[in-house]
Amino acid sequence: MDLTTNPFGPSLSVYEALGDPRRWQEADQTAATQLRQDIARMIGVPPSWLLLGNGIDELLDAVYLSRRERGPVVLFPPSSPAQERRAQIHRVPVIPIQRTSAFALELDVETVSDLPSGSWAIVESPNDPTGSLLDAADAVRLSRATELLIIDERHGAYSGRSLAPLVREFENIVILQTMETWASLSSFPVAYAIGPPALLCRLNTFRAREEITAGGVIAATATVEDLTYMKATLHRVRHGRSRLYRMLRKLNMVSPCPSWANFLPVRIERGTASRIVDGLAERGIRVFQPAQPELRRLLRVSVGRPEETDALKVALIDIALDL
Repeated sequence: MDLTTNPFGPSLSVYEALGDPRRWQEADQTAATQLRQDIARMIGVPPSWLLLGNGIDELLDAVYLSRRERGPVVLFPPSSPAQERRAQIHRVPVIPIQRTSAFALELDVETVSDLPSGSWAIVESPNDPTGSLLDAADAVRLSRATELLIIDERHGAYSGRSLAPLVREFENIVILQTMETWASLSSFPVAYAIGPPALLCRLNTFRAREEITAGGVIAATATVEDLTYMKATLHRVRHGRSRLYRMLRKLNMVSPCPSWANFLPVRIERGTASRIVDGLAERGIRVFQPAQPELRRLLRVSVGRPEETDALKVALIDIALDL
C-alpha cells in the first residue's frame, strides 16, 4: 500500500493489445496522432490543445529546459521530493512557499506580489503526499503573479476534479495528466499536457524524444478503447478510499486526513512512524514514509484492494498492542 498507481491494474485489453503482433506493426505516428485525437475527445479539448509525451517526467523535463534561463521556480512543500530534485538537476533556483499545517496553500496578496520577475510555479493537485487540491482561486492568483503555472494532475483522476478549463481563460496555464497512475501504465508511460497551442508547441521542441513509443501508443489506445472499465475501477478506488478512511478513524493510534488522491495522509498519534512502518513490513504490508522533517509523524497509505484494507486493519490492531 505504498504505490500511487491504480490498485486494480490496467485494462485486460492492454495485455491483449500488447500481445497482438498486428498492433505493433500499426503503432506508427499515424496511430499516435489518432491517440492524441482520442484523448483530446476524452478530456474535452481540441487536439491542438493537447501534447503527448512519453510519461509525465519527460513533459516536466521539457518544461524545465524551456524555463532554465527565465527565472526561479516556485514550489510548495511539503510535496513530492522529486520536484526539488528535478530543479537541482536542471539548475533552476527554487522559491519555496510552505503550506499551512492543514496542507493548504496560503497565497495572500503580499506573498504573490513579492515573487521576482520571471518566476514560474509548479503545483501538484492533488498533492503528494498530502492529497490536497489546488483551488481555482489560488490557481488564478498564481497565474497572474507568475509567467507560467504548471498544474500537475497526475493523481487528479481519483478526485473527479480538474482545473483544465482554466487553460482556455489563461494563456500561461498548462495542466499535466498521465495514464501512468489512473490507468496503471507505468511500464508504457503516456502523459499529456493541456494548454494553449502556442505554449505547447514551444514545449514540444524541448522534449527528449519526438515520437511516442510503440508500446505506449498500443497500451494507451487499448485503455481509451476500454474506458468504461477503467472508469469503473476509479469508482472502486474512491469507494475504497472512503472505506480506508472510516477504518483508520476507528483506531486511536492513527488519525487519517481527508484526501482527493488514491492515498491518505495518516498522522501518527501513538508510537512513531518508523515503528509502525517496520511493524507493518514484518507483516508483509508496505506503506510510504515521507522523508521530509515536517512530515516525520505522517505516513502515506495508498488505497488497495478490499482484502488489503482488511489485512491492514488486523496488522495495525496487532501493532497497537505493543505500543
